[in-house]
Amino acid sequence: MDLFATGRIHLKTRCEECGYKHQEGRVCGVFVPSTFLGGRYDEPETPREGYMSDDDGVVEGKDPEIVEKDETEGGLGNLFGGGLKAPKTALEEAKEAAAKAKKAAEDKALGKQREAEAANESRLSKLHRKMTSQEKKALRKKRAALGRKAEKLNTPKFVKKIGYVRCNCILGVPNDEPKEWVAVPDIRYVGDLEVKSENRRENIWTKKCEPNETVLNLVNRFLDARTLGNAGVVNCAWRDMVEQQPHYFDLKHMEPFANFEAHDGKIESLFVYRDRIYTAGTKVVKVWGKTKDFNGQVVYEEDTGMERYSLLHTPVRDTAIIPGIIKANQVMYSGASNGAVREWVLAHNIKNIKFSGAMWEHSGWVNDICPSHATPGTCSMHGVINHVCLLYTASDDRSILVWDTVTRKRLGRIQPPNQTCGTMRKMALSDRHLFVGSSNGIIYVYPFEKTCERPDRHECSLAAGPIRFCLQTQLRHNTDAITALKIGGKHHVMDKLFSGSMDGTIAVFQLEPYGYDFEHVWTIDSHKSAITGIDMSWSHMYTASDDGCIRVWCLTTYCLQRVLHAGNRVKCLCIDEAHEDEETTNKAVEGTEKQDVTVEKEIPCGYMYCGLTNGYVQKWRIGQWM
Repeated sequence: MDLFATGRIHLKTRCEECGYKHQEGRVCGVFVPSTFLGGRYDEPETPREGYMSDDDGVVEGKDPEIVEKDETEGGLGNLFGGGLKAPKTALEEAKEAAAKAKKAAEDKALGKQREAEAANESRLSKLHRKMTSQEKKALRKKRAALGRKAEKLNTPKFVKKIGYVRCNCILGVPNDEPKEWVAVPDIRYVGDLEVKSENRRENIWTKKCEPNETVLNLVNRFLDARTLGNAGVVNCAWRDMVEQQPHYFDLKHMEPFANFEAHDGKIESLFVYRDRIYTAGTKVVKVWGKTKDFNGQVVYEEDTGMERYSLLHTPVRDTAIIPGIIKANQVMYSGASNGAVREWVLAHNIKNIKFSGAMWEHSGWVNDICPSHATPGTCSMHGVINHVCLLYTASDDRSILVWDTVTRKRLGRIQPPNQTCGTMRKMALSDRHLFVGSSNGIIYVYPFEKTCERPDRHECSLAAGPIRFCLQTQLRHNTDAITALKIGGKHHVMDKLFSGSMDGTIAVFQLEPYGYDFEHVWTIDSHKSAITGIDMSWSHMYTASDDGCIRVWCLTTYCLQRVLHAGNRVKCLCIDEAHEDEETTNKAVEGTEKQDVTVEKEIPCGYMYCGLTNGYVQKWRIGQWM
């Protein structure tokens, strides 16, 4: 069996000690930091014929350390003769003999200990420590035997000044073991001249070419906005190309358009409808609109230049906290901390917004309200075109209620599988399933239709058929509470589940069209505090957190594009994508038919709205392509 083909033995290409490519027995010669390998291959003190070598200082085969010791222990007798030495008494000779015997015994014990340590020492640990005097002596003899190619090389002074020395390692890569090592091409000499062999080709430096228009026009299709910004520093042509890309322009000019105080306390939830902002906070729901002058022009702030918003109406006043509001079927639904879910008709004139009914069966805080998907045609339940038929509400009473949006009657109740499960916090809908995030970090998956794909469900195998909302599987994010759930993807393809947690992480699950193998494909841990909101445009994802930042992510690469600082903790998030106003478009078309005048329509622009804990609402421009 070929162990190299099966991958059990990996081929070695570099020296095991210094990590560079050089032959065994040949000096590496690469400049390395002075602390590299603890100074194992420091160069010698004295030069010899222009090169540095350890052979200098060797006296008659003795170790230089022993010679130096003999010179220092000679005393005054080496300088003025032996006449100054006093004769030793018998007691001194006995003490000296005892000291020598004791030292010999200690050296013998120390030698045995070092031999035992050397026997147990691994090969790599032996290579990556300082050499002993015996190892240095053996290395000097090896260098002398190898000749000129193994001599130590000196280090220039300008290299020493910056803290680098030359690596004089000669361990290298052996060329006689082709099965384990990849051989390094040998260097051939003719006299003192190095001869280039065929396998040691010289680098051919080509002339730098400017990218042509074809390359510039194609490269922007494969780069996100942030990468385009980094590529703009290559040259002037690339910079001009980057400036012309609409998604880079939108990312660069993503800035606040409005910043106004809406509530005294924190803003729990908000949404945008007909260019008006509906905000929930401090037990009321307020409606805000752009301030306009007598000519119908938008008024801007004098000091900041931002759009000015004014309060239009306060249609909802409740006795309990309103943690969430949503819009569906030209109706606004509000959830309260006392368990009530109320319905409000959104008239064209905001003064005519009125209460139409309540759904009050929850016994705890209503954490989330989620409408079903609008039917593409006429719905079978009510016979209405493009209609939202069902409404899901999650509460702290550990239940999810399913409501009929027309009759406001409860159609079903979903409860966790056992009593150890946490409370229901957030919900999200895909084409097939209802995903419910709980306070213990688990995401429960329920099917819409009255079907069950789990053969181990006994209650679904009876003659009556499968029960509705049968738990199919569970997804684990972590042990902290789920604070945000969103289903989406690039171009609004619902193939990913994004789960935000209290610990600031975002888990990405791949949704399959069949089965329940929802793989955890990515984890985003850029935020430093709890995730409070996740929303998406057609190409980017926006995440809000209690750390006061809104981060923009590319839905193709999941790379961070930009960080927006809101100045306070962000509690809710809403994306209003770019779309053309039908009324404005129709008027423009009619005007062109009658007067035959070309009317320039304004390019639609998308905006992001966020609510802060200090009661402020911020409006950010995200453009048409972000």
